[in-house]
Amino acid sequence: MKKYSLFILSALLLTACSSCDFLFNNNKQKDTEPVYTPNYAWQLKLDGRRIGSQPYTEGQYFYLIEYLSDTKAVQLVKINMETGAYVWKAEALDDGHEWYSSNIVKVDNKLYFMRPNSGLIYCYADNDDDGKLLARVQIGTTEAEAIRNSCSLETIVTDGTALYWGSEGEPGTAPISGHLLKLDINTIDYSKYSTTQVCIPHSLYTKGTRYECTFWSAPIIDGDILFFNTFNIKHPDGYSTLVAIDLQSETVKWEKELHGVQGRVNNDLIIKDNILYMLDVTALLRLDKHTGEVLTRYDDEKDPPYTQPLMIPTVSLCGIWYDDGRLYYTTVGSTETASQTGMSKDLVYSLVCIDAKTLKFLWGFHPVSGTSSTYPVVKDGKAYIVTHIDGLRVFDAKTGKLLGVDKSIIAWGDEANVLYKDYFIFFNTNFKTNRATLCAIRV
Repeated sequence: MKKYSLFILSALLLTACSSCDFLFNNNKQKDTEPVYTPNYAWQLKLDGRRIGSQPYTEGQYFYLIEYLSDTKAVQLVKINMETGAYVWKAEALDDGHEWYSSNIVKVDNKLYFMRPNSGLIYCYADNDDDGKLLARVQIGTTEAEAIRNSCSLETIVTDGTALYWGSEGEPGTAPISGHLLKLDINTIDYSKYSTTQVCIPHSLYTKGTRYECTFWSAPIIDGDILFFNTFNIKHPDGYSTLVAIDLQSETVKWEKELHGVQGRVNNDLIIKDNILYMLDVTALLRLDKHTGEVLTRYDDEKDPPYTQPLMIPTVSLCGIWYDDGRLYYTTVGSTETASQTGMSKDLVYSLVCIDAKTLKFLWGFHPVSGTSSTYPVVKDGKAYIVTHIDGLRVFDAKTGKLLGVDKSIIAWGDEANVLYKDYFIFFNTNFKTNRATLCAIRV
């Protein structure tokens, strides 16, 4: 897609400029926009701010890896979403890679996350009063091998018996082929918390070359099946491969070659009612999760004149929200997209809602300033989203009508927000101090 690279450049430049503009200029509510006044349940000032890793929730608890302000350390914490208070804070981890961590997953009473730049997996106990370190695992016989084996997208998933991720592959060798790796958690010795132990993952899937097997999208698990998409490095002349792996037999259930698909969106998959949805930078697809059959496909326009609404997701998309037969997500659109690509401003949207069956555009929000990679949370007919610079925005989930804005709430726009009961939980960031407040409002 010719216009796609322009979208990326536009988004990066606008994000940087709009952040600086906020720091040095007043961020006043636009007179033409309705005001939204949040009903706060609680606010918790964090010791730092969320890093690249997204939070994990289970029951009433919120788990987070915080980047501690004024240090190079990170810390795993547990927060009660009922009260907005810390339950425990694990011992700070200072390994020189404060910005690089996988997401958090949980098996029984143990929490796991990976540090890709060191090739280590950390395991902590999830007790009532502390988060004790149980194991530090190097996923290769050497540090260099462990780093090659680490997750390429800072995302790991679990089925309750093992950890799975797409690897970086082997830089400096030919061919550079990535692997879908599996580490059985029963191979970890949880009594060796004071030393680094070595546990070697094994490959469940790979191809001959990097042209066929590069992981730029996060895998997902549904029941006993793991789904993932590979990056098409020869786009548009090559193809992306969408794969379903049976985790019980460790065999390929099906794989589908998708021509004209790039496979470059970070969190591009979601399953609802036996339908697998895939959002790509060139196409949107709806597939039968059992067979991989493409049921519906929408292809974005490749060349001007552009007549269709902008519906391609941002590459760094951190999730998709499904509600009542509709998909909600953020696009790569920004205020600069029209001038960069020649598209009409009326066709540029930074947030869209599409019909989950037809993949047709229903409504969208025209960007005001910065871009976002988060997604809205829908509750009782209203869609809530905390954008980059544009504040907390509330829409009618069916029509897209803007119901209100609170410009005092800001974020980097890449946070995965949470709906817990009647609480919408999000980060409010102070860009000057680089500290965040975790907030819960009643919705």
